[in-house]
Formats: sequence, structure tokens, C-alpha cells
Amino acid sequence: MKQSELFTKVLRETPREATFVSHQLLLRGGFIYRFASGMYALLPLGFLVFKKIENIIREEFNKAGIQELLMSLLHPAELWKKTGRFETAGKELWKIKSRTGEEMVLAMTHEETIAAIAADTVRSESELPFIVNQFQTKVRDEERPRGGLLRLREFIMQDAYSFDKDEEGLSRSFQKMIGIYQKIFKNIGLPAIPVKASAGLMGGEDSYEFMVLADSGEDEVVICRKCGFAANTEIAKDKKECPQCGGEMVIKNSIEVAHAFKLGTKYSKAMNIFWNDKKGEKHLVQMGCYGIGLERAMATIIEISHDDHGIIWPLKVGPFRVHLLALGSSKKAVWKKIKKISEKLYQDLKKSGTDVLYDDREGRSAGEKFAEADLIGIPIRVVVSERTLEKNSVEIKKRKEDKVKLCLIKFFPSYLKTLL
Repeated sequence: MKQSELFTKVLRETPREATFVSHQLLLRGGFIYRFASGMYALLPLGFLVFKKIENIIREEFNKAGIQELLMSLLHPAELWKKTGRFETAGKELWKIKSRTGEEMVLAMTHEETIAAIAADTVRSESELPFIVNQFQTKVRDEERPRGGLLRLREFIMQDAYSFDKDEEGLSRSFQKMIGIYQKIFKNIGLPAIPVKASAGLMGGEDSYEFMVLADSGEDEVVICRKCGFAANTEIAKDKKECPQCGGEMVIKNSIEVAHAFKLGTKYSKAMNIFWNDKKGEKHLVQMGCYGIGLERAMATIIEISHDDHGIIWPLKVGPFRVHLLALGSSKKAVWKKIKKISEKLYQDLKKSGTDVLYDDREGRSAGEKFAEADLIGIPIRVVVSERTLEKNSVEIKKRKEDKVKLCLIKFFPSYLKTLL
């Protein structure tokens, strides 16, 4: 992608409403656009990061044999009344009526709809277990949307649902999903830890939040210094002594990036999801649900991975892996040569399958280009300038490091491969 063609706008000043670092940098870097409180568009740079995270999740799910589907954003209120959540979900549940007066809700979650599908699909033990997943919009009438992408009124979640014949099977599915989530968070650069939590509105028997320790986090977790046991403060009765080993507990600020619930038979009972054994006896299906907020994951990466100059994206989720900068020269012949070599490098990178943003813009000083590159935070910066050409080289710098390396142009492709 040529930066001269990129649909974005970098802001010099930090918008007044942005108090979280991620909110500030996403707005300033041209990743998002604000419509209203808790409502944002993902601009091309932001959408590229979003898709990288989505694809990493999808890849891990595909490896595990988890099937993808897509359910409606609009739900008949009747389904939510069956589970009782039409009344208990509170003011966050957006309730609307059709022109004929039919009661509907906008999905804040999808347990009711997946349970309705399963009730009409599952009949025998041979059809269990299975896990299905979707990437779908959620709508919640948040009282205080804040933090940019950290707490939204409309957002996209990965939400998976497991179905098992008994509690033992549910425990296996639950542990399987915990393991998958750990791989996902490692791949996207988030050191998320599973923390024992309360089930809350979702109901069920057991739940774990995945928390990322961050000074800016509005959640609190209690962690044992000795054995690493972690729980949120809602369920940690004794915040000073570890229930597992008796070690000292400390309270840390954190951001929730995922949640896994053992729902048990809560929704199976309400929606009549049964499987029949060989004797013809009916048994309630055991359910679990598992969700990651994709926009929140984006923002959390920035909260823990930035410096005074801008974002520092991990290699696998940056909007591009390489940022190629052609620095101008007052000498026309030199500038012509810089452009020629930069264009060839750009085309070679594209042919090799490397996603690259090429800053081909004229009339921008080196200082401006460097400042924008740091703000956007692409993992690897490659510079072609009058100085580098004197040595038939390009300048290479990792965004997360201060060290700069000169590399001969002829060796550049092979050296870059070691960085990718």
C-alpha cells in the first residue's frame, strides 16, 4: 500500500475526550473515527489490525476443529423471555419493536439463539460433543461508554459455544478452549492470564476471565506471589492469603480481554436441549460459552505496548509488517534515484508476500515521516535516503528497539526474512 493513497488522517493534537493511551493513539494515528460516545468506525489501518486478530483466532479454531457459523444480530424477544433474561438483563439490553408491534432485542450476546438452534438439531449422543463459533456484532446500551475501544456500545466479538453430553465432557471442552485462548493471546502479543471469576448475568457453574495486567485497567485481580493463583476481587473472599497455598496475595489493575463460562444446563433447561440415550431416556445437554472482544483486544495491546512517540504493534498484528520510507532530497537527481530504488523494494516486498506500507509522499520532511511512522507503530521500519544510498544500503529499525542497522541492498531480502 502506498501511503499517498491511504485513506486516513493523522492528528497532531490529542482529542480532549481521549483519556486512555489507546484511545489517544488510535485517534491520532488515524485507526478509528468517532461517531458518538461508544460508537466508532474502524478506518483502513484499524481494520487491518482487526482482521489480523480475527484471522489468528480463526486459524487456531480451525486447527481445533471448531466450526464457524453466523447468527442474527436481531433476536425475537420470545427467546429471551424463555430464559428469563428479557427481564433480568437490565438496561443494557436494547429492546425494540417492529412496525407490527413484534418485540425484538438487539443481541448483547447469543446464548438464546444458539440454544434455539441446538434444540432443533441435537437428538442423540452421536451428535455430541461439538463447538461452534462466530464473529458477530454485539450491542449494549452502556451507561458509561469510555476508553475508546475498551468499552463500547457496539462491538464485534468472537463467541464460541460448546455442547456436551455430561459434566465431564463440558470440563474437557472448557479446558480445550482455555488452552486455545492461551495460544491466541500469545500470538497476538497479550500476556493474558486466566482468572477465576463469577458467572454474573451469564449464569452457570464456573467461569474464568482472561486478564491483562495494566496500570490503566479498571478491573482488579488478586494474585498470589507464591503459586500464581489468580481471582477477581468479586470472588476472592480473603484478599490477603492465597486459598491454594496460603501465600501473600497482591491486588493488580487489569483489563478483561476474554471470558469463558461453564453454563451447564441453564439454557438447556430453558430451551429444551436434550439428547437421547440407547434406552430412549432424555438427558440435558451441557453448554459452555467463550468470548473475546476484538476491538478491546486491539486497544489492550496498545495500553501495554507503546512509548512516548506512539504505538508499538507486535509483528503478527500490526496493520503492515514493514514501513518503507523514502526520504526526500533537495537534489533532483538524488531524489529520483531514491524513488527508483524505493519503488523496486516496494514491488519486491509485495511480490514476496510481505505486507508493506510505502511512504512515497513528497513534500514531507524526514522528521515528519519518522514521527508518523513511530505514531502508527508498524513493527519494522526501512529507510531509503541520500545517506543510505552513499553506502548502497537501507536503514532498518525495529519499532520496539532503538538500535538502527545499515544493510546492503543486495542482502536486504535475506536479512528481512530473519526479522519476519
